[in-house]
Amino acid sequence: MADYHSPTVVRPSIPLAAITPLEHALLCQMFEHESDGDASYFFASEGPSDTVWLDIADIKSMLADELAPSGPVVEMIRAKLADVSPDEAELELDLSDLGEGAIFQQIIRRCEELDHVVITSAWTCTKMRPDGFGGSVTVVTADHILSSSTSEMEARLLDRCDYGDLGCAPGHGKHSVLTLKEAEIRSMAANIQQACEGTDAAGVTVTDEQIRQACFALIPTLDLDEQLRDLESSTAMTAIRLARAASA
Repeated sequence: MADYHSPTVVRPSIPLAAITPLEHALLCQMFEHESDGDASYFFASEGPSDTVWLDIADIKSMLADELAPSGPVVEMIRAKLADVSPDEAELELDLSDLGEGAIFQQIIRRCEELDHVVITSAWTCTKMRPDGFGGSVTVVTADHILSSSTSEMEARLLDRCDYGDLGCAPGHGKHSVLTLKEAEIRSMAANIQQACEGTDAAGVTVTDEQIRQACFALIPTLDLDEQLRDLESSTAMTAIRLARAASA
């Protein structure tokens, strides 16, 4: 009989001051953990647990002291508590739908020391089963929980085999022509401020966040249809020349 495991590590270590008692109780049942100074390093030798059991009296006490804004995890627990019978002493929580990412996201949203958490898992098997190996990575930020896997990497590589490097751009057959690079914009802003020495523009500090905001604000306002038609026409002529050369 084969056993499937998914050893998992969470990076970076999570500051203990940012974790509420309820979150700590959940994470310590989902993961193994080690002290890392004023933080806790979470990991799972065989894989995170989706199911945890907590004493109902402890849960109610932790919820009463919960200082963090209510989130999906807290709301789920409150709903579960509303359905338990008076004689039950322990609550079983299935976190498979929410996942550990939802807990870490709540922590990130109120912790100035964290802007993201990375959850990396390896998929292993005690026998060399063809479906028993691979891995995944999940990136959690204040606004997003995004995941990718070795299966998706495999699909992209197969796309390259089927379509070649010229045909495996995102969306198959779509090719980026212009890209705003934040590093270049940062350099340009510095040059402009230097040229505007003595003015209000030169006296302000432009942050990385403001550069990114400017990119998002500008792109929807651009109308490059005429330039795009010229590029399409030039590209079509290049394709015709390639076809003529191939048939010669």
